[in-house]
Formats: sequence, structure tokens, C-alpha cells
Amino acid sequence: MQRLYSYIARNTRGKKGQSGFTLIELLVVVTILGVLAAIVTLSLVGLTTNAQAKACSQEYKVVQAGLDAYMANKNLDTVSASPAGGTSDMTTPVKLYNKVPTASDPTYVRNSPTVWAYIWDTTGRITGIAQAGSGPSVPSGCVVSGG
Repeated sequence: MQRLYSYIARNTRGKKGQSGFTLIELLVVVTILGVLAAIVTLSLVGLTTNAQAKACSQEYKVVQAGLDAYMANKNLDTVSASPAGGTSDMTTPVKLYNKVPTASDPTYVRNSPTVWAYIWDTTGRITGIAQAGSGPSVPSGCVVSGG
């Protein structure tokens, strides 16, 4: 066993008898780790942006389905168009979410109030998505489809 320890001690030392890593070796390792960390960070930033756009797109589809269900339940061919600034200053708002649904006032979307503001025309088609008050801005990948 003693011979093994002496062999390891002899062969792990540098040329001049020093043990450990040189400054160049440490710098190379730190540089490689930095490059790998940058690659991982950039890929994660892209994933979150894509996820926000998909969430916006999904919410748009849910709100459009809720607006369609509202019009069908009320037997309407037209609905009052939302103003360009969103739905906050409508005289007769379209209430798609009801915290306590009843037979006469059901809920048309399963989620609580939405993150973004939606703009629709008199036929009930959503024509635009805007930032709601002080909420998050609309992601660049979120667009109204088929409107």
C-alpha cells in the first residue's frame, strides 16, 4: 500500500515538484464554464418569451370561445363593440367571468379575469389584444388569428 501512495505522489506533481493546477489550467476551465453558462442562459430566455406568447394565444382562444358562448346563450347576432382602449369604459360590459355563476348569469370562461385587454367588433370577433392597465405588455408573438 505504501508503494501505491508513493507512486501517486510522484506522478501527480508537476515538473518542478509543485502540486495542484496552474493558473492557465484554471483560466481555461473558468472560460469553458462561462461559455456553457452563457449558452444555457440564452436558451432559457428564448423559452420564457415563447411561453408568454403561447399563454397569450391560449387566453385569446378562451376569451373568443367565451364571447361566442355569451352570444349564443343570450341569442345575440351582434354585441356592443369594445372601445379601442379596451373594455373599461363600456356602458354595457360583456361579463364573461362570474365568480358566483347562476342560471341567469353563468360564467363563460373558466379562469378569473384575463391578463390582457381584448378589443372586438359588433359581430363578436376579437380584432386586437392590448395591455390591460398596469399589467404585462402583450408578447410580440401573440397575434389575433382569423380576426
